[in-house]
Amino acid sequence: MGADVVVIGAGPSGLAAAAMLAEAGRQVQVIARSHGFTHWAAGGIDVLGRLPAGDEAGAGEPVERPLEALGRLPDGHPYSLVGEGALLAGIGHVRALTDRAGIELVGDPAVNRSQITGIGTRRTTALLQTQSDGALAGRVAAIGFAGFEDFSSHLCADRLHRIGLDAVPIEIPLPQGFRGRHVNAVELARAFDGREFRGAVAGTLGRAAAGADVCVVPAVIGLANAAEAWADLQELAGLRVVEAALPPPSIPGLRLFDAWRERLSELGVGWRLGPPAIGAERDGDRVTAVLGEGASGPIRIPCDEVVLATGGVAGGGIETYRDGTLAETVLGLPIDGFAHRTEFLAADFFGSHRLAQAGVRVNRELRPVDRAGAPVLGNVRVIGTQLAGHDPTAEGSREGVGLATAARAAELLAGARARG
Repeated sequence: MGADVVVIGAGPSGLAAAAMLAEAGRQVQVIARSHGFTHWAAGGIDVLGRLPAGDEAGAGEPVERPLEALGRLPDGHPYSLVGEGALLAGIGHVRALTDRAGIELVGDPAVNRSQITGIGTRRTTALLQTQSDGALAGRVAAIGFAGFEDFSSHLCADRLHRIGLDAVPIEIPLPQGFRGRHVNAVELARAFDGREFRGAVAGTLGRAAAGADVCVVPAVIGLANAAEAWADLQELAGLRVVEAALPPPSIPGLRLFDAWRERLSELGVGWRLGPPAIGAERDGDRVTAVLGEGASGPIRIPCDEVVLATGGVAGGGIETYRDGTLAETVLGLPIDGFAHRTEFLAADFFGSHRLAQAGVRVNRELRPVDRAGAPVLGNVRVIGTQLAGHDPTAEGSREGVGLATAARAAELLAGARARG
């Protein structure tokens, strides 16, 4: 088992890089300990919601036009390293992916928009699935499903009311077979894929929310057949329906993950999900094989190039130790960290934490570098939230940075093969 390129990590950046490399003719193998941030995120594409804390224009200044704001980012920020062209190429990739999968993405990376959440707040994003799009106006019904506890219609309606909307909470029963028990988001989404189930729900919904101008429902309206499920529900209920983002597992995020997984299968990309990458063999400054965990010992995956997309601290790509040191978990790359662990966290829980900015420093070719700026490994590219110099959560830049750096890595490696 071997590959031209081994991609380590199965979050948005790793999946996008694997697909783009395979589309460029590279033989790709993906290895990851589990799925990545798709299962946690709201299912849209966040490009840049706020400027980094400490920007000269003001700490955490909200961004309305992400592309215009890119020029205000510091030199070490991933967007500054790869440029607007890479971001647009990454957005183009995900649009082609979702079009192929029957998922409609609405929006524009040049202009931010709002996405409603399950607690009635609004979050900033650039592109989102059409089920989550649409203005809330007039009489709004927040619809909960009995037995599904990841969404409170009362909490949602209360927060919507606070921002000036005429919102009312309504809870409706689910069809027979779901009554009297708890149901999770994945089970409910799969049930909505069935026309009989959603027809029964639509009848109850139409009667309970009669007179409402729009219904806010939890984002569980279909998984494999989501576009049809959502369109059917609206038509059968006679109401406009907007999905609200929920806590994990994210059904809109799962839709994106499944679209990437299907595309990688079509492209013949190898896949090892579960046993993680645990190290590498080297020859001088080059990685010659990635080592994966196996039942009786390490599994060796020979390769020419490596794309590291294991995420930061939250993704398990970086470990923290009690003495304040940080370590990259697969290749032992240098981490841009801090002098002491007391510097990891900000005083404000919702602020920008320095720990979230920890990562691998790279040059403009996405090669890891040491503290003096010299490349460390000649055939490794680092992408996504593993990169130092940005806080993807505080900035609202996670998917955008992932797609931009994946596109740049794919461009560089495709060019390297062409020159070879």
